[in-house]
Amino acid sequence: MKRPIDRGLIIRLVAVIVLGLAILVTGESDAARYSYDSTVIPENSIPELDRQTYIFLTEYGKDVKDISNEYGVDWRLVLAVLRQESAFDPSAVSYMGARGFMQIMPSTGLHLALTHNIDDMSDPTMNIQLGIIHLRDLMRSFPEADGSNRIELAVAAYNCGLSRVQDAQAIASFLGDNPNSWPAVKSALPLLSSRYAPLQKHIWRSGRPTSGYFGDYSQTLTYVGNVMHYYSIYKNVLPRRAGQF
Repeated sequence: MKRPIDRGLIIRLVAVIVLGLAILVTGESDAARYSYDSTVIPENSIPELDRQTYIFLTEYGKDVKDISNEYGVDWRLVLAVLRQESAFDPSAVSYMGARGFMQIMPSTGLHLALTHNIDDMSDPTMNIQLGIIHLRDLMRSFPEADGSNRIELAVAAYNCGLSRVQDAQAIASFLGDNPNSWPAVKSALPLLSSRYAPLQKHIWRSGRPTSGYFGDYSQTLTYVGNVMHYYSIYKNVLPRRAGQF
């Protein structure tokens, strides 16, 4: 007489096999994937963080949060800039010579390091600190802007330089738009290219923008869009002050 098939046992075995394959492929279980300092977050509150962000947070998350709080910057915004700038690679070097997690240009890094008594600019944590200070200073450069406008203007300046954004603000003002509105400045950035020299002659005595023509405006627009996209995700899944790690 045949023994009845234990369907429950079969289901459990299949579940174990599937879980094992998932861990083999991803290199981690869900519990490990969303743990901070060996503290597993309850299953019903697991944030949907990607593996790249998770790996960075396990090593540098506390530093990013502590330094950001020290300088009054939302650490989740810093995390978004980090992701866009270097994809969390501490050894990243751009074709322009920007280096590290926050892709600090050598001249900017040297100035900030001397001003804030930072000795080793090559140290990953110090690079993060320099980037946070730089982002904080850029946000202070737009005191008349509010909310997301201020953040987006600062993020744009982090990418293309403060003087570029100020040139775009000048064009926005000339056209009767609000220079402290990111949508207005976003529309004005393309007008910094040499194609619009006739317009620029009415704004600057030299006949061209203070920081010169700017033809790579599309890269800056994409940059700001990406940072704000990541920032929105991190705001939704990561608390601003709760001590998760």
